Amino acid sequence: FNTMTNALAHSWEYSKHLDSSLNDIRIVTGKTADEMERFAKLANSSAKELGASTLDYTEAALIYYQQGDSDEIARAKADVTLKTANVTGQSGQEVSEQLTSVWNGYKVSAEEAELYIDKLAAVAASTASDLEELSTGMSKVASAANLMGVDIDQLNATLATVVSVTRQAPETVGTAFKTIYARMGDIEAGLDTETTLGHYTEQMKEIAGINVLDVNGQLRDMGEVVEEVGAMWTTLSREQQIALSQAMAGTRQYNNLLSLFDNWDMYQEAKATSIDSAGEVETQQERYLDSMEAHLNRLTSEAE
Repeated sequence: FNTMTNALAHSWEYSKHLDSSLNDIRIVTGKTADEMERFAKLANSSAKELGASTLDYTEAALIYYQQGDSDEIARAKADVTLKTANVTGQSGQEVSEQLTSVWNGYKVSAEEAELYIDKLAAVAASTASDLEELSTGMSKVASAANLMGVDIDQLNATLATVVSVTRQAPETVGTAFKTIYARMGDIEAGLDTETTLGHYTEQMKEIAGINVLDVNGQLRDMGEVVEEVGAMWTTLSREQQIALSQAMAGTRQYNNLLSLFDNWDMYQEAKATSIDSAGEVETQQERYLDSMEAHLNRLTSEAE
């Protein structure tokens, strides 16, 4: 009798939570009750394949529907989200918020959504950072990095190197590089519309001959500028290294740049891994499906 009543209570709670989650999606999409019933069945089927619960799937999909994504795109992103959540051990809702920042920051199409997470997963597996740390850090800086000309592979390698070496909180590292990129882009426009170097970027030019403007007076990609500094780092004296780091990052953040440039080999290896990473999330997902947790989640979704 106790077993039966507990099962009924669990079913009732599950039904309430699922109905609430589906109703949230219905509110933002305007779908009918019949359409939501069909979606619930699709969500349950996908959840079983991914070793997750139906509720995790619907909660992960909600944020994509809120952004106006179509059914196909929302489900595709929800699939990637739950694969990532399986690897990181986070909830689908937490991961969906982090990945949204990355995807929106780099204007990622639905077709490339999983490829971008492959990059994070591959670098996380080969460094002392993990996927949760990289996605959290990237959520703080992705939009600014893309605007300043730092591509996903460069940013991925940068965050992995600094987080691995310093063991700072990933959100701290992400916010630090958001500040650094803005400072490196410090330029001034004269009254005659001529673009010139600002205070900080003029210091960079004086110390190491690094110019953030190209021959046409246009702002260069900051990812390219950082790699130019990294390539010449060992040719500078320690005094020059510290002075250049402070010019680029300021006295509060320069230790992050020192950690990056002092471990430039790690950065280069991480970038190469990020570039050649297709299929990594799927590989890690297959390993997860062999775990006891995945089997228990499949039993749960069968019960649901």
